[in-house]
This record gives sequence, C-alpha cells and structure tokens, in this order.
Amino acid sequence: MTNSNWDETIVLDVSHLEEFTGGDRDLRAHVLTIFMDNAPSYLQILCRPGNENWRADAHKLKGAARSIGAWRLAVEAERAEAFGYPAQDDPRRKRCSLELLKRLEETISHIKQLIND
Repeated sequence: MTNSNWDETIVLDVSHLEEFTGGDRDLRAHVLTIFMDNAPSYLQILCRPGNENWRADAHKLKGAARSIGAWRLAVEAERAEAFGYPAQDDPRRKRCSLELLKRLEETISHIKQLIND
C-alpha cells in the first residue's frame, strides 16, 4: 500500500467537495449528511474491543473521508489501515483511535459549519 499525497493540514477540501457534487448545494448537503450519519459508526466498529478486522474497517473510514475531501481524517485512517491487523494490546491501536476520534469530530464540526453557511 502506498501512502497518499493528501494534504493533512486540510480538514475539509471544499473545492474537492464541489467537484464531487458538481456544485449542487443540495447534493453536497445530502452527501455530507450521509457522511455524518455513517462515519461515527465506522469509527466505533474500528475501535471496538476485540475487532479483528482492523485493516478493513480502517479502509472503510478512509474511503468515506476521502470521498468528501476530508484529507486530515483520511490520512490518519490510512495510517491505521497500514498497521494491518495489530494485536489487541498494540499501543498503536489506542493512540490511533484517539487521533481518529479527534479528527472525525473536527471534520464533523467543519461540515456543520459549511451546511449552516
């Protein structure tokens, strides 16, 4: 797996999102709402104790983030995916889970602000 070249400083790439939705504001709001409805459950499944599908679940979160241009979240999910299937007691799991939660909350905050503008 190669590392992406996404700009990790960008929480939500609005130009990518505009291109993805063809500039349709209603579609953009719909896509972002779907992301906000689903991404937290992807993270919850990824971080649950005993999860043996770490890599696949990280990939799902990465794909959701990537589709809307949430590069900061996508990069961290890509890191999680690169761990493969870390042991339950691997300290990377907890560190990565906390960072993913932080980045997801940050992304959702940006989305809500964008929808309300």
